[in-house]
Amino acid sequence: MLEVKNLTKIFGEFTALDNLSFRLKEGELVSLLGTNGCGKTTAIKIIVGFLKETSGTIKYRGNPMKQSHRSRVIGWAPQDDSFYGNLTLYENLIYFGNLNNVIINEAKKRAVELLKLLKLSHKKNTLAKDLSGGMKRRLNMAIAMMHSPKILILDEPEAGVDPMSRVTLWEVVKEVKKQGTTILLVTHNLLETESLADRIIIMDAGKVIFQDTPKKLKTKYKQKNIENAFKRAVEKR
Repeated sequence: MLEVKNLTKIFGEFTALDNLSFRLKEGELVSLLGTNGCGKTTAIKIIVGFLKETSGTIKYRGNPMKQSHRSRVIGWAPQDDSFYGNLTLYENLIYFGNLNNVIINEAKKRAVELLKLLKLSHKKNTLAKDLSGGMKRRLNMAIAMMHSPKILILDEPEAGVDPMSRVTLWEVVKEVKKQGTTILLVTHNLLETESLADRIIIMDAGKVIFQDTPKKLKTKYKQKNIENAFKRAVEKR
């Protein structure tokens, strides 16, 4: 569905991405893992069109995607709040839907659907700044989904949320996947990754060093738990 091929990004004399290549299949949830500084954030920003690659290609259904066209089929929920605190949840969704060329009647319908899907209907008229951390992460997701993207990228959605909110968040992620959205999940949570992901991609120093199922990772490094297997994979470099 989405193919990242030989993606390279150079900042001055520093190579952040070094011929990075991987694929996302339709309807799957893939976790993108790696230590801090491995290039995950740079890769995501290029995939969604926020940064321009130095070289390489990004294809959607076999066709190369221009930088300006990527946001049409990809929704990105970043770590930072992507909404206006002094607008209500509903107002935020309508506003960002309009930015993504969703006609007003469709935006209103889509906003109600997403608030229900992400378990935020009871907060429809609440100012976004008054939400809990977990609800803010879900509002980020809703905004990213307003234009009905085929691919949703979640950048550490569980960061900074309490345990109960985290449980709700993962329930929502599972439900979004059930509806057919392809999800690329950037996370440090290895235990949740094991239960959620169809496949995992591990990055190190701007390259992919492993991509397969969590079970295959444990088998490859002869470990019983995914945390030890991940550690071994990175240490082998």
